[in-house]
Amino acid sequence: MTLEELARKVPNFAALNHAEKIKLFIWWLHTYDGKSYVQPKDVGGCYTKLSLSPPADVASFFRSFLERSPKQLLKNSEGYRLERGITDALTEKYGQRDSTIHVDKLLTTLPAKLAKPDERTYLEETLICFRNKAFRAAVVMAWNLAYDHLCHWILADKDRLADFNARSPLRYPKEKYPPVVQREDLTEMKESHVIAIALSAGLITTNVFRVLDEKLTRRNMAAHPSDVSTLQPTAEEVIRDLIENVVLKLQ
Repeated sequence: MTLEELARKVPNFAALNHAEKIKLFIWWLHTYDGKSYVQPKDVGGCYTKLSLSPPADVASFFRSFLERSPKQLLKNSEGYRLERGITDALTEKYGQRDSTIHVDKLLTTLPAKLAKPDERTYLEETLICFRNKAFRAAVVMAWNLAYDHLCHWILADKDRLADFNARSPLRYPKEKYPPVVQREDLTEMKESHVIAIALSAGLITTNVFRVLDEKLTRRNMAAHPSDVSTLQPTAEEVIRDLIENVVLKLQ
């Protein structure tokens, strides 16, 4: 969660008093910015990032938190840290589940492993949908990302492409698919056929095929009107499976 996302997530964030804001900033610095201990200047930086006017003396709030009973802030030679009860309460109220954090991190760190601009576009849209809780759309975009990656991966190696083209008429003789030469040729084929041919040609393993086949079904359920809900845990599972077991394995 970015600092901007925290500010949007907390109702009436700008109206909070400085004590409430500072505790939230310290919690965010611990939880999402990787700081085990913080200093008043770190909190001042949060005010700056959000274009908020800071209190005249941030350090005075730190001293106040230390003096309260029970203490709301702990101090050692490395700096300050929120008391565990305060941290737990803020995490329960505003935090993300471990699986959500994991998926967000997967999506955020993936661009370096994607060579094609269209894949990066699908990734950006997946992340936007996921962070804004548009979980049906996130599932659809995650499938687009993984499937497009598979297609480019097949085309990237002449031997893989030759094996794919050799197997295509044997796997689906009635379809009379022409040999694939470029990415657009694969758009003329059913997605289910492409992944089945890739399996039949020995390009992907049975496990990768199962992930793709299962997630294609889930994509279809999300993309078409139905009474089946797409909840956050489902979207997290789909995204994680497609990235870890397809995109990152087909390199």
